[in-house]
Amino acid sequence: MSTLPDNFTELPLLNPPEFPHCFVCGPDNADGLGLRIYRDDTDAIARYVPQSHQEGYPARFHGGLVGLLVDEMLVYAGAPHGVWGMTAKVRYWLRRPIPMDTPLELRGRLTQRSDRGFRAVVSIHTPDGQLAAEGEGMCVAWTGTTATPPHGAIPAP
Repeated sequence: MSTLPDNFTELPLLNPPEFPHCFVCGPDNADGLGLRIYRDDTDAIARYVPQSHQEGYPARFHGGLVGLLVDEMLVYAGAPHGVWGMTAKVRYWLRRPIPMDTPLELRGRLTQRSDRGFRAVVSIHTPDGQLAAEGEGMCVAWTGTTATPPHGAIPAP
């Protein structure tokens, strides 16, 4: 029971071309994760398959990399609402060990918004619908006024 729509790769892609070297979502970062994030109505969604070199405990996806995915989806949770941010605070929980060969389904959802930023929640499920990890956090709104935007800061569409 997948948590993502069957046609999710046909949904609007949220990854901005202005930041191709982001470690998590940049397509031009050869050492990065290459996460492609899509808009599903008011949520940001993605699928990620852990790679063999990302192992933590034997045959398990490294928990710190799960944290990177939570952080990235937190930032992207604002994108469907026209707001982008920089992570100010994030926390996450690993709900079960994640086998290396398990595709992960990620969802970021905005829960609260203000002039200064937003709060969001993130869930990571296995394809059979089991909750593997979840997180929450706050982002400071990025207005795009600096010459070089900080990591994770992307202009609103």
